Amino acid sequence: MWYYLYVENQLKNSAEDLLTSTNIIEILSKFGEVHIVGSYAFDLMTEPDIDLVVITSSPQKSSEDALEYVSKQHLFQKIEYGDFRKFPRENRPPFFIFNMRTPWDGKFFEIEAWFVPEAKGKLDFVEIMKNISNEQKQKILELKIKRQKEGINKSKLSSFEIYQQVLKI
Repeated sequence: MWYYLYVENQLKNSAEDLLTSTNIIEILSKFGEVHIVGSYAFDLMTEPDIDLVVITSSPQKSSEDALEYVSKQHLFQKIEYGDFRKFPRENRPPFFIFNMRTPWDGKFFEIEAWFVPEAKGKLDFVEIMKNISNEQKQKILELKIKRQKEGINKSKLSSFEIYQQVLKI
């Protein structure tokens, strides 16, 4: 058990340092209401990625403006943009995303920011996940690390599916 918590805490500390160093939460707040979601928010990190949701009344314009602004700051090695309204994809909301990638603390981190008009269900789920038991947390970490070790792609078994399996929801 301690191994899993050590890995997660190490990643969480690196992620916190990255968020602080880049000031990305404050930057994205210029374009909407920013919420941290996913494994970082749940204290269940097993991979160097951070998920954000930016709630805005104009997701396309806000995402484009944020992309332009962030790219000019030269905070990340690589930035990718996705338009899932024009190019829909299974298990993706029909909105806009950009991924910011950079080497950090010996790992290659990704910060994924979705621009959406609302995220109530996702934010409600964050609150549920913040209150899970230590046993549930341990089981989730074990399953996520097993997925990594077995080379199972997240598109085949997402973290959300693992959470649902453990919480039986």
